[in-house]
Amino acid sequence: MSPAVTALRTAADRRSERVTTTRDQLLAVSEPFIPLLPLGGLRRGSTIGVTGRGAVTSLALALVAEASAQGSWVAIVGMPDLGLVAAHELGLALDRCLLVDRLPTGTWGQVVGALVGAVDVVVTAPPARVRAGEARRVTARLRERGTVMVQAGGKAPPGAPAEVSLTVTGVRWEGLGAGYGRLSARRVSVERTGRGAASRPLAADLWLPGHDGQVATAEPEPALAEIHPLLVAGAT
Repeated sequence: MSPAVTALRTAADRRSERVTTTRDQLLAVSEPFIPLLPLGGLRRGSTIGVTGRGAVTSLALALVAEASAQGSWVAIVGMPDLGLVAAHELGLALDRCLLVDRLPTGTWGQVVGALVGAVDVVVTAPPARVRAGEARRVTARLRERGTVMVQAGGKAPPGAPAEVSLTVTGVRWEGLGAGYGRLSARRVSVERTGRGAASRPLAADLWLPGHDGQVATAEPEPALAEIHPLLVAGAT
């Protein structure tokens, strides 16, 4: 085991007693995410999956931004293309982030396992090949130490299913006119599925970000009949 991993495990062991007594607490999320999570926050020891057709990394970072703003430490593992400026604009407190951008082959479980308990949240893009036993050990350690894992993109490793899955089903940028203007807001459609309390599917639209640069709930778009009932009637 490398000295860096040993040091992380030592830090985790020193924090284990405090974390274990608070593992049933929730880590805060910003208001737009409250309806999408069964308990209205990130339950300690749980795994959240974020997948879909674009904006996956932004959604994952926005999901944990409020926790970091309130003092939680976040580790970001195996995401070398992460843009720190964009992460900060989504609300992530960079002074409470640990970055492990590139992992040697076959070390994902070892590195994530060492971070569990040392930080409150691990955001990670798991590699394509993770052994089921390795994933199960990480999941067990999450539950024991009370760390939240957010899997950003890809398929969940066998043995580490997500309790809550957020899937991006649509992305639309706004701000461009007929050959002019600039992108100023991104509307993202999200569906929630999962197990247990999250088994009832939910859907929501979010601004990620909105025209003011903030993450917010997007109002449902009116149906065509609500826009102009006579026009719809004449088209049938």
